[in-house]
Amino acid sequence: MLKSVLTRLGWSIAIVIVSTILVFAILRVLPGDPVLARLGAATKIDPATLQHLRAAAGLDGPLYQQYLTWLFNAVRGNLGDSYFSQQPVTELLATRIPVTIELTVIAVLLSVIIAVPLALWAAARPGSLADRIVGTSTSIGIAIPAFIYGIVLILVFALTWRLFPTRGFIPFATDPLGNLWFMVLPSVTLALVAAPQLARFLRASMIDLWSVAFVRTAEGKGASRTRVVVGHILRNALVPFITRLGVTVGYTLGGVVVVEYMFGIPGLGSLAIDSAFKRDYAVLQGVVLTIVVLFTLTTFLVDLLHNAVDPRLRKDQAHG
Repeated sequence: MLKSVLTRLGWSIAIVIVSTILVFAILRVLPGDPVLARLGAATKIDPATLQHLRAAAGLDGPLYQQYLTWLFNAVRGNLGDSYFSQQPVTELLATRIPVTIELTVIAVLLSVIIAVPLALWAAARPGSLADRIVGTSTSIGIAIPAFIYGIVLILVFALTWRLFPTRGFIPFATDPLGNLWFMVLPSVTLALVAAPQLARFLRASMIDLWSVAFVRTAEGKGASRTRVVVGHILRNALVPFITRLGVTVGYTLGGVVVVEYMFGIPGLGSLAIDSAFKRDYAVLQGVVLTIVVLFTLTTFLVDLLHNAVDPRLRKDQAHG
């Protein structure tokens, strides 16, 4: 067990490092200069002053040296300062992370609430009309990007029916009900993206279990279809579903970038887009690092949970 945990931990650290290298390199080859962007409309810039500003921002050395310096400081909890606001990046992230986590948690819970009943409805009678309806609707749902869902929800529920606000945010500590009211449309947008994937995966896992011996035995003993589906098939299908749910959490964290900006939610996603427009490398690198760490940490914890609830994996590791 310990060997498996250490192996997964090593892979998680490797994923974080490789991700930061890719982002660091991509940001440096993109057109634009963060120092010039910060100076704005200034037309006459002394080359010596420009070089001094680049050196102060840590942009004057070779690319590998810039990365190693940034990584060394990041390990110690220092992600540098914003090129524009001059605020520490860690302070900017600290105010945005709770908002993104809240939105992600609500969206994932909604997606599970949508996906599980759909999968149960479809898998109860494989090949039936209900099964075909769920299969077709989830295929269509997977093909629709998040911003399309967001636009439709805004047009219908905010602009036409005026049930929810189009944009904005209220901190939970200030007004819990107001906070949840502003979170409805963005969280539903993300849930509509994740729910079809979860429903298809859970449906397929449940249908595969219809041919397993213990299910046939339960049917032979006269157990009702509801008892077979819920008590035997769903219960065993939830083990791989947990792993899939962890991946969905990671994808949802990635999807908040567009959704937060669309709905004016002050989380990591909107901070990332604002930083990209300004070429604020320090902030953007901090946002990417945070999202990657949250993603890998989630999958790592889900893997551990999967090992804990699946006796077959524990048995294999004990013999390994």
